[in-house]
Formats: sequence, structure tokens, C-alpha cells
Amino acid sequence: MTQENIFLFVPNLIGYARIVLAFLSFYLMPCCPWPAVFCYLLSALLDAFDGHAARALNQSTKFGAMLDMLTDRCATMCLLVNLCLLYPSYTFLFQLSMCLDIASHWLHLHSSTVKGSASHKAIDLSGNPILRIYYTSKPVLFVMCAGNELFFCLLYVLHHIQEPAAWIYWLQGLCGTICLLKSGISVLHLISASQNMAALDASEREKAMKRQ
Repeated sequence: MTQENIFLFVPNLIGYARIVLAFLSFYLMPCCPWPAVFCYLLSALLDAFDGHAARALNQSTKFGAMLDMLTDRCATMCLLVNLCLLYPSYTFLFQLSMCLDIASHWLHLHSSTVKGSASHKAIDLSGNPILRIYYTSKPVLFVMCAGNELFFCLLYVLHHIQEPAAWIYWLQGLCGTICLLKSGISVLHLISASQNMAALDASEREKAMKRQ
């Protein structure tokens, strides 16, 4: 039987396209705001399609899940780096956002992997109820992620618009609220994952003491 080439699975091909679009967006950010935003948002939008393709074609893989998460985290981080240049007085807040985003997802992914989950989204349903809703309700997950990304994109766009329309500020306020809520969820991620890792450590130490 011929071994399947995981790297050529359709969801992973979509993932590669997301990476290309993200890099193109980063390259364009210093000079071409509208093409940059278009490429960035298209890359983010394709995140939904690779998940659908993975389920429809039965091509869900650990590599794909890791590729998906790393693309999301790196894209957001690079956009925030650009915002640090555009809004230097808010650099510390952007740095906090980057640290919280990366640390919470990395620790959550690692604790999920140690517990045997195939993906960072496959959480223990007996755990935190807020995280349970966040990961099991696709509309909630989409609104939170889209609102968070759109908030940062609007900050980038507003820097390049001389007279923004009033509705942009209303949208910015709505997305800003979602961004704050998502930051709160990231804190819960960090706390929950830390508790899981500590519980695993305690269990392993207890087993080691019994063997002795």
C-alpha cells in the first residue's frame, strides 16, 4: 500500500497558500496598506476553509493543526510588530498582547499534546465552561477570532486614512470589545493549561513515589 503524502493533503495546501499570502501582506505593509490588508484578511479567511476541507476529505492531521496554529500566531504577531512602528506610544500594550497570545496558545497546545489530544482545540469538556463554549461553538470561535483580527487590521488602516467615516470608529469599538474578551480568554487558556500541566506533574510524581 502506498504511503499517503501528508504534505500534499488539500487542507495543508490551503495552509501553504495562507503562509504565502501572509508573507506578501508583511512585505506590503510598509508601502501598500490596502493590498496588504486584503492579503492579510484573505489569509485569515482561508483558515475556515482548511478546517472544512480537512473534515470533508477526512484529511485532519497533527501537522495540519500545528501549521494552522503557527500561521495564526505568527501572522498576528507580525501585524502587531507593524502596529508598534505606527503607534510607538502603545508599543508596550502590543508587546503584552503578543506575549499573552503566544504563551497561552503554546502552553495550551503543549498540555493538550501531553494529555494525548490530537489538536489544541480538542479540550477536556469537563474543564473550564468558557473555554468549552469557545472551542465547541463555531459561531463563537469565528466571531472572537475575526473580531480580534479585524480590530488590529482597522488600527493599521486608520493610520493610513486621513478622514475615516464614522462607521469605522463604531466598528473599531465593537472589534476592540471583542479583542478584550479574547484577551480574557487567553488568560483563561494560560491558567487552565498551567493547572493541567501541574496536575500531570503531580500525577507523575505520585506514580514515581509509589514505584519507589
